[in-house]
Amino acid sequence: MNLQIKELILYNRKGEIRRLPFQVGKVNIITGKSGTGKSAIIPIIDYCLGRSDFVIPDGVIRNTVSWFALHLITGEKEIFIAKPTPNKNAMSQSQAFLKVGENISTPDMNELFFNSNDEGINKYLSSILNISPNKHTPPEHHSRDDLEATFTHTKFYLFQNQSLIANENLLFYRQLEDFIPQTIKDTLPYFLGAVREDDLKLKNELRIKKREKKLLEKRLSNIDRKSDESNKKIENLLEEAITVYLVSPEVLSKNLPEKLEYLKRLISTWSPNENFTLENENLNEKYKERQNLLNSLKKVSTSLQKIKSYNSTINSYSNEVTDQTDYLKSINLYKEIENADTCPLCSSALDIAPPSVQAINSSLSKLSSELENITNDRNNLLLNEIELENQKIHLKEEIERVNKKIQSITSTLDSFERVKEINHKQAIVIGRISLYLENFSFESNVQIEELNNRLRILESEIQNLEKDLHVENSQLILNSLLNIIGTKMSEWAKILKLEHASFPYRLDLKNLTVTVDTDDRPIPMNRMGSGENWLGCHIAALLSLHRMFIKKSRPVPSFLILDQPTQVYFPPEIYRNLKGDIDEINDEDTVAVKRLYDLLFQICSELNNKMQIIVLDHANIRDLKFQSSLVEDPWRNNNSLIPPSWIESN
Repeated sequence: MNLQIKELILYNRKGEIRRLPFQVGKVNIITGKSGTGKSAIIPIIDYCLGRSDFVIPDGVIRNTVSWFALHLITGEKEIFIAKPTPNKNAMSQSQAFLKVGENISTPDMNELFFNSNDEGINKYLSSILNISPNKHTPPEHHSRDDLEATFTHTKFYLFQNQSLIANENLLFYRQLEDFIPQTIKDTLPYFLGAVREDDLKLKNELRIKKREKKLLEKRLSNIDRKSDESNKKIENLLEEAITVYLVSPEVLSKNLPEKLEYLKRLISTWSPNENFTLENENLNEKYKERQNLLNSLKKVSTSLQKIKSYNSTINSYSNEVTDQTDYLKSINLYKEIENADTCPLCSSALDIAPPSVQAINSSLSKLSSELENITNDRNNLLLNEIELENQKIHLKEEIERVNKKIQSITSTLDSFERVKEINHKQAIVIGRISLYLENFSFESNVQIEELNNRLRILESEIQNLEKDLHVENSQLILNSLLNIIGTKMSEWAKILKLEHASFPYRLDLKNLTVTVDTDDRPIPMNRMGSGENWLGCHIAALLSLHRMFIKKSRPVPSFLILDQPTQVYFPPEIYRNLKGDIDEINDEDTVAVKRLYDLLFQICSELNNKMQIIVLDHANIRDLKFQSSLVEDPWRNNNSLIPPSWIESN
């Protein structure tokens, strides 16, 4: 869409307005001497068009102007943009006033307020020019980010300031700044139309499909990996379940879905084993009972041992007495004594019994009595021994009975503890299985096949999109457009009588310069001699680009501002002091200047007034076309961008 400048407007601090009107579709010339503010026009327009950096020269302009405004026109719609001078020593300002409508009248300064900013201006102007969604994606081996062309990127082709217009090393506006050269290379193919209008849509679609493909491949890979991991995990869980008697080992031979289904049934049916009960017996009481029996057995055993020992002693003594008695009887030396006065040996009567005889008789009598008593005691001991033996047997039987009961109780207790332990272990395994199943997702074979089918479809769609977006196709279109641009540049180089004009001129996008292809070798702009040739290269390249923009209805504003193009034809001291017509200075230089302006007029005419060219110059030519293209009377004497009254009242 065609976008041109209708008016440049300045507001001073009192709200007074300075208008600088332009004709659309024509050559507009502002001529005047040095120091009148001509070179400030490009940075002012750039500032109003959404540049935050304030590069307008310090001094009179910054001290007197409060607001800068630009009145644009595109078809029947008009756009008014105003931005204030940055506060104090600030070097940037992004807030702005934006108004859109038909037949907009210039608002008073008190009507200006912030309703937008530079980003908003850039977005709006991008949309009004119909800059379609686009994005340049660098090759994979490049590290720079993707870049989307916007209105801001069209400015490289709108301005040729004084230091640029005849520069042998630079061709485009701001080309010397960091990253700008690569930005021009990345975005110019779009502005020329070498990139399909639906390129971004297709690229986004391709990017989405590639991303979906990548995710699908990752998902299928994860399914395979997860299937292996799941099978291993499920086998581990089943092996744990086998060790705690939850399942039988045969389940390990099943396939994954069957194993999974088995685990699901297991956690839904499992409950703790409660079939074991503890007998209602007091184990401590049994231990006490056994101890009492053991104590009794010990006492009985001790008594029995004493009886046996005592009985053994008696038996030994009794046997000895009995043996002696039997011996005496056998030799008739021993007789039972009835009278103490009788001799125990010969049985004769004694008148007086000697003491020894009495003693013998007494002892024998006593021995006889003791033998009788021993016999009686031995009989009693035998009875006691038998009774104690019986008690001992009974106690052992009781102890055995109690031991069996204790063993039974202990066994029951052990079984109960084992059951509790198994239940606990089973509960742990069931918990692990449950947790695993809660986080487990399993794709069936049908789902996997659906994913594979979708992957095959995506691969086919991606292949078709890549064919539509083939880089070689875009490069072929770009080369063709550059050839057409080069043809026009070569034609205009002849009109301007540039050096090597008999050879083809071309725009070298790789090096951002103009190159002439001679028979011997290509000659870049910086190896051509004289500022006139450098100027001619700039004019030919920029106007050829704009011609292509307009012919192909590309989204680039249809205006070009040239700052002091004729400076190359005159020595600097003469050019700075020009105060009037140049016709009488030098016939050859004057002819060259007229040749330049005739080309500018010719181009505007050929493009059916769709191109606006604004020239800021020192030269003034006595030519009807030139004079009719003056925006104002030449800026000399009191004429300048800033009215003298503003300076006096400041």
